[in-house]
Amino acid sequence: MNPNPTITRFQALALAAVIFFALTLMLPMTSTARSSGKSTVCLANLHILGRAWLAYAKDNDGRIVGGSTGSTDAPYYSWVQWPDNSAAPELQEKMRAITAGKLFAYVGTVQTYHCPSDPRYLLPSRDPGSYGFESGGFRSYSIVGGMKGVAEYGEWEIIPHVSTATLQNPAGKCVFIEEADGRGENAGSWVLYPESHRWVDPFAIWHNQRSTLGFADGRAEMHQWIDRSTIDMSKNQTFYQSVYPTDSGIDLAYMIQAYPYVRLL
Repeated sequence: MNPNPTITRFQALALAAVIFFALTLMLPMTSTARSSGKSTVCLANLHILGRAWLAYAKDNDGRIVGGSTGSTDAPYYSWVQWPDNSAAPELQEKMRAITAGKLFAYVGTVQTYHCPSDPRYLLPSRDPGSYGFESGGFRSYSIVGGMKGVAEYGEWEIIPHVSTATLQNPAGKCVFIEEADGRGENAGSWVLYPESHRWVDPFAIWHNQRSTLGFADGRAEMHQWIDRSTIDMSKNQTFYQSVYPTDSGIDLAYMIQAYPYVRLL
């Protein structure tokens, strides 16, 4: 008997079919694993940023880093700077603006400021030129307004925290949030109206209708959004989104609870 019998055409086709079927089963698993890996990196990013935020406050007698973008003056000292829209190449300038911020010395790498699921810097901007750039931002995270992201005398219905001394329940108060401003870069800080119970800014949902949030105790979590209006707001980047009558309002209620401030105006 021939120890190496020739594979018939039928056997070859059958073998190819088995391999193809196995590959089709593996592809969704590969995609899921890739998505899970990006979520893990995003969580790690916000954990690092959270620890850096705490370290900055410790080194500055409890005074927290400025949560808006672009101020080099006391008392704000922004965590990131605003890119020079006349500089090129654009992506390199956006990275430079990160390194010029007061928090970078505690972080050490610009990649920590970018979620791997954030594709905006590869795409045309939603509103070209509004902030001087023609493509979306590289920085995926913003600081919320209540963490020294609005004026110390008060804006957007609140007096913000400027020091950890006034902060109660840090484990339940948000510092960082994923944002997907399509106008060229994440501008200012992320805000809502806690007294009027209204959304202002949308956020990003790059993780299967979830967003990564960073809290004042340094931890990070992947939060699942429920309401249809919340998901639509984030997908469409709609400002001042109303909660649909058919929605429960659970997402807005959660963020109002997590939104930090010293007091309402």
